[in-house]
Amino acid sequence: MFFARKQRLAIDLGTSNTLIYIDGKGIALREPSIVARKIDTGEVVAYGQEAAELSGRTSDTYEIIHPLKDGVIAHFTLTKQLLAHFVRKALHRRISRPEVVITVPSNISHVEHRCVVSVLKDLGISRGMIVAGPLMGAIGVGLNIQEPKGKMVADFGGGTADIAVISYGELVQKKTLMAGSQEINDLIRSYIREEYQLIIGDETAEDLKRELGTAFYSDKYHQETKYITGQSLIDDLPQQRIILDKIVADAIDVVMRRIVKGIRAVLEETPPELAADIIETGLVLIGEGAYMRRLSERLEEDLKVPVRIASQPGDAVVKGAGQMISQMKGQVKEIEK
Repeated sequence: MFFARKQRLAIDLGTSNTLIYIDGKGIALREPSIVARKIDTGEVVAYGQEAAELSGRTSDTYEIIHPLKDGVIAHFTLTKQLLAHFVRKALHRRISRPEVVITVPSNISHVEHRCVVSVLKDLGISRGMIVAGPLMGAIGVGLNIQEPKGKMVADFGGGTADIAVISYGELVQKKTLMAGSQEINDLIRSYIREEYQLIIGDETAEDLKRELGTAFYSDKYHQETKYITGQSLIDDLPQQRIILDKIVADAIDVVMRRIVKGIRAVLEETPPELAADIIETGLVLIGEGAYMRRLSERLEEDLKVPVRIASQPGDAVVKGAGQMISQMKGQVKEIEK
């Protein structure tokens, strides 16, 4: 059935997960940003959580694809199909000319920006805003971004670490690092392959990261292990091995060192008055990656600034975008051509 009533959505379209917020209702969808399709025909057979459940459990006639890479669109057609599926699923019905706020990395290029615009227009969405994720995340965690005082946010997502200094409603300094949780998973798989001659899937790497992973490793506090099953490089047979947390920590540290360097660079480029504000108010961590154990301790030790993890950090960006579209009823403009 067709409804003409206006609907307002906020979309956090991420490399790993997509969240959709419906004005007046809250978060209505939270699913992995992946699709499963047949290799020979290209037919999509599953989206989101349903596709994730097929990962590593199908024959070689199917493939699992991430349409977004490093926070931006890598596969235009599949991104459009994925987003259309998610919007229909979140709303449970068709809508007419919805108004949308969609978030993107702060350092998105003009070409990448145009790609997002094309996806929205192809879906029949003509009124909306494309906004920087860190700015929306700051709103979502309750920071007053309009005052002329420095606020710093680091958004740790699946494909990127998006760092920004905000003052008077603007991004004063920003940097997007290609250093997300997916890269950590890839490194864990690589380290396990090298150290144990064992091939593991992404799901097992994610479990290792969640259960053994830490951003600030010390023999004094850790020395944990986990049994996993993988495919032996020696004879291609299934094999169980005990994995040491130090191996997982070493993989994580490769990405952490790059993140610390990036945050330090942003601080060094920030005007002195705003940097002084940040020394006082600290760095706020958002995004799913903020849940990593001892992350705030690692950053405080290396950066010498206070660090705090936002409440429900994974929801911060979409909640901020939801607040924005709620406050802009009747003011959302046509998306530029």
